[in-house]
Amino acid sequence: MYTIEECEQIAEKASLRYVKDTSPGICRRKFGRGFVYYWMNGEKVTEARILERINSLAIPPAYKNVWICRYANGHIQATGRDERGRKQYIYHPLWRQLREQQKFTSMVQFGHSLSRIRRKIRYELNKPLSLSKSQIICAIIYLLDHACIRIGTPVYAKQNNSYGITTLRKKHVSIHKNKVILDFVGKNGKFWHIILTDKKIINLIKKCEEIPGYEIFKYLDAQNQINVITSQDVNGYLQEITQQPFTAKDFRTWTACRETLYGLICAHKLQLPTEKGKLKAVIKQVAQLLGHTVAVCQKSYIEPDIIAWWQDKRLEKWIEENHVLIRSRNKDKILLKWLSDKLPCIP
Repeated sequence: MYTIEECEQIAEKASLRYVKDTSPGICRRKFGRGFVYYWMNGEKVTEARILERINSLAIPPAYKNVWICRYANGHIQATGRDERGRKQYIYHPLWRQLREQQKFTSMVQFGHSLSRIRRKIRYELNKPLSLSKSQIICAIIYLLDHACIRIGTPVYAKQNNSYGITTLRKKHVSIHKNKVILDFVGKNGKFWHIILTDKKIINLIKKCEEIPGYEIFKYLDAQNQINVITSQDVNGYLQEITQQPFTAKDFRTWTACRETLYGLICAHKLQLPTEKGKLKAVIKQVAQLLGHTVAVCQKSYIEPDIIAWWQDKRLEKWIEENHVLIRSRNKDKILLKWLSDKLPCIP
């Protein structure tokens, strides 16, 4: 999550122009089996160089309300609505690359903020059970941190019958004497079976079930009105307590990197003949934890240098230099130390 000013700064670093799809651009119209393109003044686009750029964007034919940037260096190259009416973006390759770098760079700050987040969560959960908004949000953040579940959105719940923490319903919960079990289908059809044993969380979920409504995580406001916790509530709370633009997704990114790094540190224990096989086994295990494919997990959640350091043996040297820390088995501290060593310019 970036402010407009931060986005402009990122674009400037890559010599890109920060644009909005509300600015004048190029529109697309159906013509025979293909498309023709027009400037906003109604003139047809005929310049071969521009048409070549448009074709290279590979905008899906099914997209409607297509807007195409008039600048070759625009950070957004095109937008459109897919068959479900969802707005889709096609970004400049340099913008995507820089955003990925920024995402992993911010993990250092996230790692430093984790102890503060966890202290706040435990402080709220240790209070007498009140079902206040902050107490419910802290329970959700606890699950983000410990169970690696997605945050969830009402759109996915309605359109795909796939759920995340904020959209879980009573039908997904079974309560037992000393545990609560969550069974639900998440994004991409991944089935989740999660067993919770923390007494504070168990008691909170039991109380939440008593509030009318399908959703689990609800609270009563000052007017005694029932409100469902949303992803915006959770992200806003995280940003309030950390004073950083963190979101729920940062927990999944952190977990993926933490488990990959530690998995590779311990990869010598795997009974596999090749280094490539060990790497694949570690990433596969992390992908299963996140409920993703190996390809998506490696591309979007794992810091590329973790794999690069493993492949060129830099990680082997780093392990030798940090053997005392590694023996502690504190995965969070190990990842934060590695990130800090890799990015010494960031405090």
